[in-house]
Amino acid sequence: MRTFFYFVLATTPIYSVASECLHNDTTFRCVKVLKNYDGDTLTVNIPNVPALIGKNISVRVLGIDTPEVKTKNRCEKEAGKIARNLVANTLKNAKTVELHNVQRDKYFRILADVIVDGRSLKDILLKNNLAYSYDGGTKKHPDWCKVLRQPANQ
Repeated sequence: MRTFFYFVLATTPIYSVASECLHNDTTFRCVKVLKNYDGDTLTVNIPNVPALIGKNISVRVLGIDTPEVKTKNRCEKEAGKIARNLVANTLKNAKTVELHNVQRDKYFRILADVIVDGRSLKDILLKNNLAYSYDGGTKKHPDWCKVLRQPANQ
């Protein structure tokens, strides 16, 4: 009986940690972010998924577009760098990163709601005026110089 008790005690934490990282068709948990290219594009590793589809995978944040970092427009480039840095700082000390509502776009890229410590990365960027809603159709071309002068939404 004592052996059984020690076995249960020793394996319970392993099971509970492993169960936190279980995935389903549209949600991936315990995601490790390797880098962020800009405000809406991340490179991630997804645990417990074959390497072909789970290692060094590019993921775009669903439902938004952020300013580009590689552009000739000075204000858009500046806003893009600010968005990239905000995302990097948000992810730097994150305890959990999850991908929800995972899907493909018209170019077969992976799109997902990125949840960082229970907070939506999309909402963080929108609140800080560093993204606009985007459904994959015609892109808006905001005046990023004007946007940069506005205070963040409260």
